[in-house]
Amino acid sequence: MRRNQRLTKFSVAAVALGLVLEAAGVPAEATDAIPFKIGISAPVVTIFPVWMGEVGGFYEKEGLKVEVINMEGGTRGLQVLLSGEIQAMHVGLAPAVLANKQGADLRLVTSTCNTIPITMFTKPGIGVGDLKGKTFGISTFGSETDVAISILLKQLGLTRSDVTVSQIGGSSQRFGALIAGRIDVAPLIEPAITLAKERGFNPITDLAAAKTPWIFDSVVVSNSYLKANRATLTRFVKAYVAGAYLALADEAKAKEVIAQKFKTSDPKVIAATYDDFKRLMPRDAAPSREGADNVLAQLEAIGTDIGSRNAADYLDLSIIEALKQEGYFAQLDKIYPMKP
Repeated sequence: MRRNQRLTKFSVAAVALGLVLEAAGVPAEATDAIPFKIGISAPVVTIFPVWMGEVGGFYEKEGLKVEVINMEGGTRGLQVLLSGEIQAMHVGLAPAVLANKQGADLRLVTSTCNTIPITMFTKPGIGVGDLKGKTFGISTFGSETDVAISILLKQLGLTRSDVTVSQIGGSSQRFGALIAGRIDVAPLIEPAITLAKERGFNPITDLAAAKTPWIFDSVVVSNSYLKANRATLTRFVKAYVAGAYLALADEAKAKEVIAQKFKTSDPKVIAATYDDFKRLMPRDAAPSREGADNVLAQLEAIGTDIGSRNAADYLDLSIIEALKQEGYFAQLDKIYPMKP
């Protein structure tokens, strides 16, 4: 009798614990946090959901222990991803295409930017007609900024042999190199765009204004990891998307995080960065098929051998589509309604 009473008490306690975990949003089978490392190419506006997933406590709710690592370049980050040291990399489609051509098997599962958010800046006195012989700063060879420069040069009737291209690092490093005079032209992303304008640098080309379909930044994983760890990756995507929704709905909280992560108290810079995030972030976090097709076409146009021209060989929308069917996005819409 006493043994049965003890078993009953244990069963009740177990059920109660399960209910508590469920109420907290933590899967009962995942009380031990699963390690998950994601690399970012640089601290820029397009990786904002990664930070907001942490700020909102969404990773913990999904039973994950997420570590965010700055790789200081998307191409470099993909090399670390392929080594197995990290589980995902935040980077655009172009570097993934180039990696796949060299034997990798990568897939994009989400996107934060289905256009090109870059503005090209020069030192005062240098215009579009003065770019021949100048030094351009990029993050790394094969990166989105590298591809953007190749596209710009082609539009201007120039080739890469007409200029010098130097690997500098992320947007803030390129801005610093522009200030120091180490480079003449820098492709920048918020918040560096607003900072460059405030410092009097010359915006010669606003690629963002054209709203060209693209996939500039996304969560990239190996296809083998996707197949073997779909449940873990789904948890990450849920937390990541929830972070994006929180940022879109709670402007004050989002701006607080921007100030902290970008180490700025300038209200103009904070506002511009947040506005850019709202403008760029797809509500469903899905990579654009149109953007993928254009990336592939533009890479070919600048003479890059890309291998497959089939967007399906680079995109995997199955997790996003499954979450839509399960009603996850509809649930987030109710919890975090967009303000008019």
